[in-house]
Amino acid sequence: MIKPALLLGIIGVAFAGLVGYHGIYVRQQAQGRLIQTQIAQEETDQQARADVAAMLQQVEAYRRRLPPEPDPSWLVREVVALGEREGLQFTNLNPNAPQPLQPFTRLSVTLQFRASYHQVGTFLDHLEHADYHFRVDSLDISRSQGESNQAAVRLTLSTVYAPPVHKVSGR
Repeated sequence: MIKPALLLGIIGVAFAGLVGYHGIYVRQQAQGRLIQTQIAQEETDQQARADVAAMLQQVEAYRRRLPPEPDPSWLVREVVALGEREGLQFTNLNPNAPQPLQPFTRLSVTLQFRASYHQVGTFLDHLEHADYHFRVDSLDISRSQGESNQAAVRLTLSTVYAPPVHKVSGR
């Protein structure tokens, strides 16, 4: 027969094991899972912040290709500078009123000039590869009266001003 003291000892050890398992091991397992969840959430948050920062840099790079100010005279200056490098003879420059497209502003200008067909092509190529984004809205080319190798060109260009991107502060 088992002695009562031995039986009591076995029951005590079993109870201590049960209390230790539920009181220590199970709690530690739950806390470990919680920590793993927090680590995964923090990794997700950090990745999201990195993705947002990369997108903001990309947006800012695109924004730098747009005018630094919502002023049509900026567009005129830039286009005339490109045209003068090609030797274009401007006969008329007509900046159009800025059109608000919240939060953007559309700028446009209509140009008339005389140039050789080669100069027109080179000018259009320079517009396409310029540091800033320009859109050709309309282009009319006709032979210049009295000059067989010259073209009379009417060109309407536009671009869009975008205000700077505001940085989002972190936590």
